[in-house]
Amino acid sequence: MKLSTSQNTAQSASIDDRIMPLINIVFLLLIFFLVAGVIKDVEPVEVDPPASIAEIESENSDLTIFIAENGQLALDDDLLDDTIFKTKLTAIITNHPEKSVRIVADKNIDSTKVIDILETLRQAGSSQVKLTTRVKEAP
Repeated sequence: MKLSTSQNTAQSASIDDRIMPLINIVFLLLIFFLVAGVIKDVEPVEVDPPASIAEIESENSDLTIFIAENGQLALDDDLLDDTIFKTKLTAIITNHPEKSVRIVADKNIDSTKVIDILETLRQAGSSQVKLTTRVKEAP
């Protein structure tokens, strides 16, 4: 008995022809979701900013300072202790005073912590500081 190789080849080609459109669609969907999807940055510490009635969208800032409820400080994505934080912040602002700074502080944080950071920024020469709030929900 002789096996027909042309039949096996034809079946293999037929399966490939049926599966190729599915593979193409999967890749197109993958590309669509990669391009259209919104990627949100993960904050280094959990912060719940105070509410505000202002609905002004803030522009992106060069530096972002996060102050957690427990007092943890983060400069952009780096968790830092108080002394290293102040040293690094002062060095950055002294070398680049034109950089804008955004402060995202928890609503339950002691205000002296925020004032201390604002004073550090002022002494370093920063003039563009924004405090971030969340939009207050309608009653």
